[in-house]
Amino acid sequence: MVVLWRLLIIFSFVCKSFNNCSFLRLQIPSCSYKSSSYRSSENCAKFPDHIKQKEDMEIQDVVRQHALCFLPAKSLCRFKTVSKEWLRWINCPFFFHTQTNHFRHISGLFCQFPGESPSFMSLNPVAYGVPNPTLCFLPEPVDARTSCNGLLGCQSRLGDNAYYICNPVTEGWRMVPKPNLYHGPETAIALAFEPDILNFEAQYELVCAVTLPDRTALQFEIYSSRTNSWRVCNAVFLELDALPLNGDGFYTRGFVYWETKSGAVLVFDLKEEEYGIVSLPPSRKPTGALTDMRGELCYLLPHKEDDAWSIEVYGNMDMSLQCIIPLHSEFVGHLVDGECRALAFVNDDTLIITLGTKVIAYHARAHRMEWVSDTRTDGFVKYFPYVNSLCTCGPFHA
Repeated sequence: MVVLWRLLIIFSFVCKSFNNCSFLRLQIPSCSYKSSSYRSSENCAKFPDHIKQKEDMEIQDVVRQHALCFLPAKSLCRFKTVSKEWLRWINCPFFFHTQTNHFRHISGLFCQFPGESPSFMSLNPVAYGVPNPTLCFLPEPVDARTSCNGLLGCQSRLGDNAYYICNPVTEGWRMVPKPNLYHGPETAIALAFEPDILNFEAQYELVCAVTLPDRTALQFEIYSSRTNSWRVCNAVFLELDALPLNGDGFYTRGFVYWETKSGAVLVFDLKEEEYGIVSLPPSRKPTGALTDMRGELCYLLPHKEDDAWSIEVYGNMDMSLQCIIPLHSEFVGHLVDGECRALAFVNDDTLIITLGTKVIAYHARAHRMEWVSDTRTDGFVKYFPYVNSLCTCGPFHA
């Protein structure tokens, strides 16, 4: 009985600590305990249909099998100490696969300053984290360049500038074979990884927009984890007035997006291996950000009028103004003299912005603002959203 109540306390603590996670919508029916063994048919009205098990299934088994997979990786590492059974369960490859498919919450931002080791900025340090945010477990120094659903795409600073795919939680990594084309410093990349409940092994692609040596065109070369090889696409980007690309891109729902310095977005259909162009709003600024907002491509643009900041949201294929999100908070009032920069829109309602030297998470529905971290303003820093996942990336290396 003591062990049972401890598990209930843990489950209650989990619910309070991670109230942004989708698993909290599950309701555990009220029960009475007449013996040390919890029996669903005798003591409880009934469990939800999707977690019906044997009649003698105990509450700790329900939590272990049906709730843990909705937790972030850092929390799961702590819960390994609950019991040997939980330790074995959390460490098994099947659980890695299940957690990857159920936990999709953006947990923070990986940051990359030029010439420095990567760093991680957690949206909730108690819940989300990685053991080595500098990625020192990789065999050589790297720059973090792209992220997708828990995996990072990195590139070595030495030698052949090899690409690596890694998971900073498990410290598993794969070195990508040498590509067929020459990937110069202008090459822009994006990691495409969509967890699939039917595929036990993570299948991902590294999509590279490669500037050809004469600098008059782009060609797309794609690395696939399925074959552990590269392929060069037939599509060649010849629209010179849209070049060059403004850094690395991101993937969402079958498409890769790169912002160009000419005020457009290069869109690459990964399935059909074809490209298109979307124009950004004429009012775009360096403080704006291209982002995924509830599954749709959007452009966030900070706007200041008098002493009030707001975020203009542009979307649809014509990138028209969709809405304006005012930044209501007393905290903003202390930072009106600082520059506002949009970074990303995450988890359905949260804007990640910088105000002066502060990184802030602004919850649009609640009009609530949280300080995330202090940041440097010198140099050009890259930020990209990260999911605290246990996903595997292929062969693991010690």
